Amino acid sequence: MTANPLVSVIIPAFNTAGVIRQTLDSVRAQTYQNYEVIVADDGSTDDTAAIVRRLSASDVRFAVVSHAHSGISATRNRSIESARGEWVAFLDSDDVWLPEKLSCQVEMVSRDPKVNFSFTNYFLWDGEKDLGVMYSKKERLPEGDVAAGLIFSNRFGISTVMVRRDILHQAGLFDPQVDVCEDWDLWLRMADCGLFAGGIRRPLVRYRRWAGSVSMNRMRTAQYNVLVLAKNMSASRRPELLPLYQRSLNLFRSRRELACARQLLDSSPGKVPAAIWRAWRMNPREVKWLLRWLRSVWPEVLGGKFTAASVHRKLCEKF
Repeated sequence: MTANPLVSVIIPAFNTAGVIRQTLDSVRAQTYQNYEVIVADDGSTDDTAAIVRRLSASDVRFAVVSHAHSGISATRNRSIESARGEWVAFLDSDDVWLPEKLSCQVEMVSRDPKVNFSFTNYFLWDGEKDLGVMYSKKERLPEGDVAAGLIFSNRFGISTVMVRRDILHQAGLFDPQVDVCEDWDLWLRMADCGLFAGGIRRPLVRYRRWAGSVSMNRMRTAQYNVLVLAKNMSASRRPELLPLYQRSLNLFRSRRELACARQLLDSSPGKVPAAIWRAWRMNPREVKWLLRWLRSVWPEVLGGKFTAASVHRKLCEKF
C-alpha cells in the first residue's frame, strides 16, 4: 500500500465482476496519484474479488478485503475503519471517474480549508452514452452550510464525494440498519456536525443507471426516505432545522402514500382514492393531489370512470 496516502478511495462491491475492472481502471487513470484504494468485497459469488487481487499484485495501492455479505453500509464502514488518508473518496463499483476528478478536488480543498466535503457534477450514464448531467449550467451548486436544502433532497452523488475523515467519524459512519438512502442519512448527520460543502461544476463522474436498481425501486425508496428523515429529525442538535425537517417529513410521507397508491392499482384499485386522500392530508401544499382525489371519486354517472383512469395514469407516470 502507499506509505502516506492523502486520499483513501472506498469501493464497496457485490457481484460486479462484469464492470468493476472499468471502475478500477478509472482510478488508475487519475492525474492525481497519492491515494490508496480499499475494495470491500461484500461476499461476492462471482470473480469480483479475484479481479481486484490480480490488479493489487501489480499495483500496491489497491487492496481487497472480503467478508460475508452484510449490506452496503456495513461494507463501506469496514473499509473506512482501515483507511489511512486524511480524505475519504467514495466510488461505487459500477461507476467511473474522469481522469482529473481527484486532482480537481484536492486542489479545491487545499485552496479553501473551510471545505470538509467536496463534490462534483456528474453524468447520468447507461454504460455506453451519457443521458444527462446532474447540475445544469444555470443551476446553483449546493455549497457551504447545506443543511437546510439537504433536508429536502439528497443532491450529492456518492461517487462524486470526497470528505475529511475526521468529520466522517464524528458523524458516526454509515448506519448498518440503513441500506437505502444510506448516503443521505450520513450527509444529514454530517450537516449536524458542521459540514461545509464545496462543489465543482465540471462533470467528473459517470454514474451508471441500471434498470431495476435499488434507486429505481420507488416504494422501497419512499419508505426509507421517511425513516431517514424521522431518525435525523429526532437526533438533530440544531433546533432551527426542526421546522424544515417537519415540512420535509410531511412531504415524503405524502410521497410514500402516493407510491402505495400506485401499488394498489394492480391489487386493490378501490383503495387508491383513500391513499391519495391521506397523501394530500399529509402535505396540503400539493393541491393538485386534492384535485386528483376529487376526480378519482367523481360519480360514474358524471364520467367518474374516465376521470379515475386519468388519475391512475398520473400515478403510473410518477411512480
